[in-house]
Amino acid sequence: MKGLLILLTGASLLSAAVPARLHRGIDSTQTFVLTGHTRTLPRSAQDAGPVDASLVMPQLEIHFGMTAAQTADLHQLLALQQDRNSIWYHRWLTPEEFGARFGVNEHDLNQVKAWLEGTGFSNVQIARSQTFLRMSGTAAQVESTFGLSIHQYRQGGKQFYANQSDPVLPRALEGLVSSVKGLSSYHVHSFISHHLRPNISLGINGNHFLGPDDLATIYDLHTLYNSGIDGTGQTIAVVGQSDISLSDIEAFQKAAGLPIKDPRIVLAGVDPGINPDDESEADLDLEWAGAVARGATVIYVNSPDALASAEYAIENNLASVISISFGLCEQGLSSGDAATYNAAFQQANAQGITVVAASGDTGAAACDVDQDPSGTPESVAQFGLAVNFPASSPFVTGLGGTEFDEAQGSFWNSSGNATSYIPEIAWNDTAAWGILSGSGGGASQQFLKPVWQAGAGVPADGQRDVPDIALSASPLHDPYLICNSGSCSNGFAPPVSELYFVGGTSCAAPVFAGMLALLNQSSGAGQGNINAGLYSLASFNSGVFHDVELGDNRVPCAPGTANCTGTFGYSAGPGYDQVTGLGSVDAAQLVEQWGSDFQVTLNPNSVTLPFGSSSNASLQVTRFANFKGPVNFTCAVSSSLTNTTCSVPATIAGSNTGTLTIANSAAANFLKFPHVTPGSLCVLATVFAVFIIWAPRRALVGAVAVLCLVTVGCGGGSANSVSLTSHAISGTVTVTATSGVLQRSIVVPIYIS
Repeated sequence: MKGLLILLTGASLLSAAVPARLHRGIDSTQTFVLTGHTRTLPRSAQDAGPVDASLVMPQLEIHFGMTAAQTADLHQLLALQQDRNSIWYHRWLTPEEFGARFGVNEHDLNQVKAWLEGTGFSNVQIARSQTFLRMSGTAAQVESTFGLSIHQYRQGGKQFYANQSDPVLPRALEGLVSSVKGLSSYHVHSFISHHLRPNISLGINGNHFLGPDDLATIYDLHTLYNSGIDGTGQTIAVVGQSDISLSDIEAFQKAAGLPIKDPRIVLAGVDPGINPDDESEADLDLEWAGAVARGATVIYVNSPDALASAEYAIENNLASVISISFGLCEQGLSSGDAATYNAAFQQANAQGITVVAASGDTGAAACDVDQDPSGTPESVAQFGLAVNFPASSPFVTGLGGTEFDEAQGSFWNSSGNATSYIPEIAWNDTAAWGILSGSGGGASQQFLKPVWQAGAGVPADGQRDVPDIALSASPLHDPYLICNSGSCSNGFAPPVSELYFVGGTSCAAPVFAGMLALLNQSSGAGQGNINAGLYSLASFNSGVFHDVELGDNRVPCAPGTANCTGTFGYSAGPGYDQVTGLGSVDAAQLVEQWGSDFQVTLNPNSVTLPFGSSSNASLQVTRFANFKGPVNFTCAVSSSLTNTTCSVPATIAGSNTGTLTIANSAAANFLKFPHVTPGSLCVLATVFAVFIIWAPRRALVGAVAVLCLVTVGCGGGSANSVSLTSHAISGTVTVTATSGVLQRSIVVPIYIS
């Protein structure tokens, strides 16, 4: 019977066929405005007027929203997929399974498809997840169908187009369509901090560059490699928006002594061609993701927009880890696009995909880099506190930046190789560089605080805070070495004038993506959204994270700027902070401790005891995945259990067992009282009536005497008797076990008689 119950419970979570939501034809004469589709463009962007009507807009999409029931179901599923006690634990969906449960009815999809084709759009395709339609069309078709105009803009030497107003859709689609994507070509930018050829060489002036083996030493990757964990059998999707030259990737691998292994290139729509800055970003991401996960397959997903590349990777389930080194400040992204991509990241988590993203490189002033025509950050912030999307999404792990603090000792040998972990401070090169340059972080203005974002140092601001963790990112102090544009002709050897050095949180993202591939190999599966696990580990295990307590991401700001007192931003400190998150990671410890958890059981699972006595039950702590944290206990007695106390050990650390003691302090005859049967009531009533007639003044005394006589002399439980009976009481004792943010509770039934 129990097995049948489990099966039925599991079946209830599998939604029946999604019902139709379109109950009438799509009539374009009755319309509504779909708000949230005009983005705030950079002030430096110049409007060059309407685009040519024949301009082809090839990556248009109509996205559909979920019903309230689907939204609640998805939230429940995502929680169950991370719950070790659930039958859904790590049962990841395929895109088709996601669509069958959270997508749109096939009838509705075909109606919208027919409507789009009827208005002239071509190549209309239904997504595998049944959550959107993709189509191609000209600017004239877009303007006619959606009742808006598309203008061309110039910003510095770049051009892009964007819609002037929100789209207008048929009234029948209200509540079904959530967004129209592709109305603007203003896309996210990379967070690579300046591909440099500085006057820096091996060991000169205390500076060093980071090669793959240096990073492996600093972040304890060699321990994993030595145990056979190198990412073999795993996949990482690196997203980009520029073509690349495979010879650069091969040159990096050869110089680093790594196996020559080309990334697999997947084109997600239109070929964007070569964009020099974005090509450098792609080289960095591909080279370093593969340098960390040396046995993994790295897939490069390329399109004109890196976020569209990420969506393609999710829709086609290409990899268990997606690395994004691009973003845009939240205020520069339309609310429609933010909601659309956030929904895609939810889908990724349901499919077991972990998404990591760089938090940005302009400290607490994420929006300022968007405003400069050259794409170079300003020296003074003017647009207020801001964070970048997608790092701010609750379904994405945001990566901030640190800088090595080598003043605390000697960490390099005479050959210029790192010899151990190097203490870290928050990355902020703003003063040294003369431009905004530091770890992106702060509070989201789009997303509320997720329940898992809790622990020491987490602000009580009600908002999603960024970043979650951080890794080395300074371009000025121990930067990363990459091969780009034909460099590395002599390997990693001098002359340094031929080498490229880079920094930025876009270094941290692919490095951590590589670490996650190692974690997935060790665990045997993808992990989905890892954020709850990270904060849980940080709350009770100090060995996984290097807490970064020094430095800040404060930057100069212009007078009159909101929150500006000459500078604004955040400081690093103990525990979590909005500069480096939980800190950097020890990769080997992360893999070893991942999934750390505990459960508590009680034997027996209920307690019965007489009044005035005590009883014990055995507490058993079961530890999972090398869980090493101490477990703290408290207990509480329900109000119905009078004169009853409970006690538990304050902490169970080395031992896995303890004792719950329930004690009642009442006397043995406490709460005994006469039990009067119906026959007894008749006898008492008769005698009492006689006493009232015979001696009214003695009625009360007589009644008491008769009651005592009957009680003492007529006991025995017959129909005409009164007996003394013990009165049982019941209630519960709640035992609560905590370790960091983990909490487990047991409600114990208690019976006292």
